Amino acid sequence: MESFWVTWLGALALVAIVLAWLLGRLYRCRDFLSWILLLCFALSLGFIWTKWYLSLDLAMYDASKYHYFAGQIAGLLKADFWGNLPYTVKPYWAYTMPLGILYFLFGVSEPLGQTLNAVIGLGVVLNLHRLAHLWFSPRIADRTALLLALYPYFWVLSGTLNRDQLIVFCISRFFLALTEVGLKGERQSSFKDLVWLVGSLLYMTLLRPPLIILGGLALFVFWMTHPAATLRRHWLLRMGRAMVIFSVLGLGGLSYLLCGRYYLNVSPIERDAGRISQLDEMNARLRISEKAGSAYLKGVSYSSYEDVVQIMPLATLYFLLSPLPWQVTSFKQALGLLDSFWLLWVYIHFLRGLRDLVGRQRRLGQALITFLLLGVALSGVLQANAGSAMRHRPMFTLLMFPVAVYGCRALHKRQNLKKGRWHLPGGVPIPSQALRPR
Repeated sequence: MESFWVTWLGALALVAIVLAWLLGRLYRCRDFLSWILLLCFALSLGFIWTKWYLSLDLAMYDASKYHYFAGQIAGLLKADFWGNLPYTVKPYWAYTMPLGILYFLFGVSEPLGQTLNAVIGLGVVLNLHRLAHLWFSPRIADRTALLLALYPYFWVLSGTLNRDQLIVFCISRFFLALTEVGLKGERQSSFKDLVWLVGSLLYMTLLRPPLIILGGLALFVFWMTHPAATLRRHWLLRMGRAMVIFSVLGLGGLSYLLCGRYYLNVSPIERDAGRISQLDEMNARLRISEKAGSAYLKGVSYSSYEDVVQIMPLATLYFLLSPLPWQVTSFKQALGLLDSFWLLWVYIHFLRGLRDLVGRQRRLGQALITFLLLGVALSGVLQANAGSAMRHRPMFTLLMFPVAVYGCRALHKRQNLKKGRWHLPGGVPIPSQALRPR
């Protein structure tokens, strides 16, 4: 019993604080989102408790490493807070420093760190709810939040001590800030919007350095597709702008693959971002997965960048859908297969709703497509044969949830219209706007 309280006392204190905030929000707002947040937090805590009670070796990843460095930071702060503060910059400090401060305040325990990720998960739900509200409608936003709260792998992200949930939070906040800037216009955007935009981009770079490339390209596409009046009127200018965008993206990607180790070799962050462009690093990463027995796409070896380009379509497929049914040989892989089926539904309906998103918000839609296409393709090359690919997919797949919910709703509405359940009296044709879900 004593070991239970030593392990869980700090986590229970944090849970009490978060529950007080959630119940206060429910009392003030009395909306569906407040109930969804409570449900999401309860399911995440249930996963944490189940994993601890049954001693499940499930989704551990690098938890022991983060826990160790955060414990060191907490010890330094307890010994001399201000004197040791400069020495708290440990490896992965963008995640271990806030975790270490939490350990300093509530005590060092792994369930406390897992509870922190559950709290960050609430932030992800709020970000995607706001995104769906701005992109589509309040009803789509509520359904997106509910789908996310019921998504089993989201419980895993929220109940595992690693930096992945914080990365997803920064990415979703980056696109939320980008959406708000796009709706208001650069000149009318508030200073807070710009701070969120730049701050989320920088922080997700500190957490995973290659994201500076994807976020930077998304910003570039967003800026280049500014809806100037002259460009809207003249097709030649529109074509010229599109050629400039594709030229910059193509030349930038080619130069990054060929010369990334040279022009990204100034700071540690830039070196980490450029490591994935080196064939030796890519092959070493793939060999680790094969030796660990967690490889799905086996026998991959890159001798040139031509090999990288050739394997990219198949690697992308494996990254998005692995494990495939015939590759399941363990209980963990069976759970991964369930996640693949869930995501298959998301992919199908995301493609259905993407056209409407681009039609509603062209700049944001093209920036999102750039981020997803390049991110999934590059991640597929690096992670397609890794059992840990599941932990990197949410960086891209969770952004698809609002569009997928909209696409599903639009499909159902079209089917109902075709069946004749909805019609106007007198045989008046229903306008095309009626096909858009609300």
